[in-house]
Amino acid sequence: MAREAAFRERTTRRLRILKGRLRRTLPGGTPTHRSVFFHMPKCGGTSLSEAMYATVPFNHRIAVLDAVSTRRAAAMLYHDRDETFLCHEDLDTGQEVFDLREAMMLQHMAWDSWLIHGHVLWSEKAHRFFGDRYKYVTLLRDPVARTISNFRMGQRSGLVQGDLDSYLDSDVARRHARVYLRYLFGKNDIAEDQLDSATALACQRLQDHFALVGFLDQFDTFADRYREMFGVRLSMARLNAAPSKQPDYTDEQMARIRALCAPDLAIFDHAKGLSQAATA
Repeated sequence: MAREAAFRERTTRRLRILKGRLRRTLPGGTPTHRSVFFHMPKCGGTSLSEAMYATVPFNHRIAVLDAVSTRRAAAMLYHDRDETFLCHEDLDTGQEVFDLREAMMLQHMAWDSWLIHGHVLWSEKAHRFFGDRYKYVTLLRDPVARTISNFRMGQRSGLVQGDLDSYLDSDVARRHARVYLRYLFGKNDIAEDQLDSATALACQRLQDHFALVGFLDQFDTFADRYREMFGVRLSMARLNAAPSKQPDYTDEQMARIRALCAPDLAIFDHAKGLSQAATA
């Protein structure tokens, strides 16, 4: 839940979750399967996660692998410092926070938490030890629009300095453009000569191991499939939307963004194809 939201908004959001959980605590209200919400950044996940929290009854655990607190904890663990951006997942130290989150995810799986949510990388250990006990769910968005959104958020937070052109030359932009690749391959940084094989593996994992893949611009379809799979209805508010109109970029800048996003565009197109085949 957003830390900087006004008190009234935070309270309203918490009450919405509590009311939903209370209703689900009645007999027969539990979702039919444990799940991991594999939260891809800037893909509408904050809104979806709170809708998912509201479906879990009070007699089952929700595990939230919170982004900011795990960054700080990783900085303390690996560097003996309490800094929010030292182990940010979009920086060179990002693997450290992902390693911490993997350990936390495994702990919650071992504890039988009903819903696990966070920015996590694919974990072979989680798959090997827990297999089909958890259904993986994710929500995707056009990678170019997502990267632009990430750039703007990075400017607001102070993670990104300078203009778009300097950003596009940075490792941060490369990581923003390749979110699906990084998260599904399972490493924060992937060598350029491994992009093709890593993209193929990411597509295969999405196809073989994810029970439900949705798209931000087709949320109604996603919600219908979620209800069929888990037996509960999602009620989603629109949260963490960008506060201003998207600025105009030159054709050259857009071409550079698309080039950086090439692996994620391939994964996104593969996911779209799987979705169309499933509904045909």
